[in-house]
Amino acid sequence: MPIVLRVDGFDVVVLLPPREHGPAHVHVRKAGKEVVIVLSSLAVRKVEGMRSADVVTAVGIVADHSAELLNAWRKYHG
Repeated sequence: MPIVLRVDGFDVVVLLPPREHGPAHVHVRKAGKEVVIVLSSLAVRKVEGMRSADVVTAVGIVADHSAELLNAWRKYHG
């Protein structure tokens, strides 16, 4: 599971096949907590223990880097 971006203590990760599936999304982690964000809509699919303020920050990071992150997802998933 490669870390494709690091910003302000957040690691943005793309999980690898065959475990992972569409739609294109990333896992954003900070301090052992995680949020899953769909790249096309920036929808939050799942939150595991992350504070609301950190979720908002994570969505902003993904929005700011969405093209780069979609390219990384496609690199691993085709």
